[in-house]
Amino acid sequence: MIKKNKFALPIVAAILVTAAVSACSVNERSAIEEGKKAISEIQPILSKRDRALNVSQVTEPAGFDSPESAVKAYLEGLRDNDLKRMTDTFSEDANTDDIMRQYTILCGLDLEVEDSVIFNNKADAEAFVEKLDSSIKTADFGSMKLMGFVAPESLEEVYASQKHQENLIKAAQRYGGDKMVSCVAAVEVGDMKYLLIFDVIRKDGRWFNHQMGGIFANMLGIDREAVGSILLDTEDEKSLKQLLPDLSKNLLETEAVRGGEKSAVANIEAGGFDSSQMAAKSYLESLAANEQDKMIGAFAVESYVDHFDIQTRLESTGAYIFMQQEFDLPVVNGLTRYLNIQRRKKKIKWNILQQYAALGSYSGKDISDLAQSRELEVSSILLEMPYRLNLNTIKVLGYILPERISEFYGSDEFQNLRYQRMKDYGADNTESIAVVFEFDGARYLSCIDTVKYGDKWYVRELGGDLSSLLGLNSNYAGIIPLDFLKNQDIDSLVLPFN
Repeated sequence: MIKKNKFALPIVAAILVTAAVSACSVNERSAIEEGKKAISEIQPILSKRDRALNVSQVTEPAGFDSPESAVKAYLEGLRDNDLKRMTDTFSEDANTDDIMRQYTILCGLDLEVEDSVIFNNKADAEAFVEKLDSSIKTADFGSMKLMGFVAPESLEEVYASQKHQENLIKAAQRYGGDKMVSCVAAVEVGDMKYLLIFDVIRKDGRWFNHQMGGIFANMLGIDREAVGSILLDTEDEKSLKQLLPDLSKNLLETEAVRGGEKSAVANIEAGGFDSSQMAAKSYLESLAANEQDKMIGAFAVESYVDHFDIQTRLESTGAYIFMQQEFDLPVVNGLTRYLNIQRRKKKIKWNILQQYAALGSYSGKDISDLAQSRELEVSSILLEMPYRLNLNTIKVLGYILPERISEFYGSDEFQNLRYQRMKDYGADNTESIAVVFEFDGARYLSCIDTVKYGDKWYVRELGGDLSSLLGLNSNYAGIIPLDFLKNQDIDSLVLPFN
């Protein structure tokens, strides 16, 4: 009955590596490398510590009475294009990349990671984006049905074995639970039927979704990138009817939101700043104060997602590779918008983690066990960083105009590139800022790209264009000791913030 989906994506581990800034001399590179190799491969699991952090903590949801009710609640959120309701059914941070993969499968989008789509001209890119947009709009999630749940042992006898059940308990204990089961939901979207597989965990007597696909999907030989989603053909449906005699049932609650009141989601970005300089300054002051919410809030998040022009970006890059774009889906509804917001937030957290690691390397602090190899651990590592790297000695001194430290920044060639990027971002302006700050008695330069929407400025990226023009390694997120510029007149270039 089971068709093994043919999605193939190598799982690439994102690893911070110790690399010398290209502008440094050999001796300077050695000094950095001797900083106890602070940027190195991460330990996969951090020790959990019960500490009060200056970062907002999300209260764990109340959970559900049964594994099936946890999956059912997730599917009701999917039906209503409400990503927050979906993610609230998980005991820990939900993997929104997995949710996006599942969503594209259910929308009938044939997107495979290994296959790049090449655009020869503007019309090709326009047609491709229109296909994405149309497929999402025509997928009928509003009338989605949950026809029932299929017992896993009816698909694979080994599931019921004592050995496998013992392994499930061990898996649950690794994640703070006492029991784990696999749930197989039979759903209908439009005129297509699917089996959707979930791992569900019990914690303190309550059930939560743990992951999509997971252990049972792996047991069935389903590729990881299919996230436990199995499209049923005609013969499969006949087999399914033997397991679920009445496929006309719909176990989802009949009161769908469908355009009504959605789960409230607070904006991640703050209100913006009056100048690019103040956006960069505010970020660094929040870094010194260990106010991670304010650090993230200094970035353009919702504004960036809402203005980003995916078609223009694809025209300029000339290709699309699923899960390797800045954003993979156009903003068509509340779900795709929020998926893009979460993708943006994840990238920002990674960018901040790079900067923590760079400052640790420069100051000789050993944080090697907190470098990360799996992207899902970024949030946990960020929470731990302030206890291993004290940044409250950071003092912001001023800023330097980018054209004063890079002649190419003011060139026509670079300004044309900058204009193209403005179109990609849907922005009113962009600007790179070089902020000078002091940390542990040494002076540093922080290159920061900013972006303007309306009359407000936000941080777009740590590092970015100016960092590249100076030849800095991207892993350092734009941080460089001021002396590396080897400019005897550097002090005269530093301007005070107004």
